Amino acid sequence: MTLATTTARLLVATLISTVGFASLASADRLVSIDGSLTEIIYALGADADLVGVDTTSTYPPAATELPDVGYMRALSAEGILSLAPDRVITTADAGPADALSQLQAAGIDINILDNTPTLAGLVSKIQATAAALDQREAGNELANRVAAEVEQAQRSIAEQLGPLNVMFVMDGGSRGFQVAGRNTLAGGVLDVAGFNNAFADIQGYKPLTPEAAINANPDVILVFHSQKSLDELAANPALSLTQAVQSGQLYSVDDLDLLTFGPRLGTALQALLNRMTDRT
Repeated sequence: MTLATTTARLLVATLISTVGFASLASADRLVSIDGSLTEIIYALGADADLVGVDTTSTYPPAATELPDVGYMRALSAEGILSLAPDRVITTADAGPADALSQLQAAGIDINILDNTPTLAGLVSKIQATAAALDQREAGNELANRVAAEVEQAQRSIAEQLGPLNVMFVMDGGSRGFQVAGRNTLAGGVLDVAGFNNAFADIQGYKPLTPEAAINANPDVILVFHSQKSLDELAANPALSLTQAVQSGQLYSVDDLDLLTFGPRLGTALQALLNRMTDRT
C-alpha cells in the first residue's frame, strides 16, 4: 500500500467519524460528488439545495444542467470552492485526499459515505444520504423500494438464466481490455445479479490477454465503455475464441447504468436480463 493510499484512507476515516453523518438542516448550498449520491438526492426530492455535481452525475437530466466540478477521482478544491458550498457529500471513492483536506481546511463540511458494491451497501448508502439530508423517513422508504426491485430482478435472473460464468470487460480503446475482478463496481454487479465472476480470483481491474480469456472461458461477456460494434468486439483476439462469443453471448452494456449502484440498480438488472433473453 502506498503512502498516498494510506493517507487517503486515514483522511476518509477521519472525515466519516467527525462529520460523516451530520444533518444538512442548516446548510443551504450542497455539492454532490458521485453519480449514485446525486441520483439518491433527486429520488428523495432533496435536490433544491444542489449547486454543483461531478462528471459522473448524469442522471436525472436535470443534474447535467448544474455546474460540473470535475471527475470524482481527480477533484480540484478550487473548482468546488468557487461554488461557495456549505457542504460536500461524496463517497469514499472521491479524491485526491489533498483536495478533500483543502475543503475541510476552508471550513466546508464534508460527508464521505461508504460505497460498498452490494445490495446491503446500496441500502446503507441510501439511508446514510437521507440521514445527512435530514430525510430519514423518505430514505427508509426509498431503500425498501430499491431493495424490493433488486430482489425481484435477482429472482427473475435466477429463474431464467441460472448461475452463469460471466466476464465483465472495460474497453480501454488503444489501451486494450481490462477485466473486472473482485472489489470493483463491475464485480459487485455480477455478485448482486447472482452470476459467477469469471475473474473473481483477481483484485481490481487487470489487462485481459487472449490466454486468460480462453482459460476463463466465460458463458457470457459484458462489455462496457466501448465504441466498437459487437461484430468488431467478437473478432478481437482477446474474446473471439471464448464460448461466450462463439455462442453469441456477447453484450454491450453501456446504456444500462449497471455501474452507478444507485436507486435504479433493480431496473438496470432487469434491463440486462431482458437483453440476455432477447426481450425489449
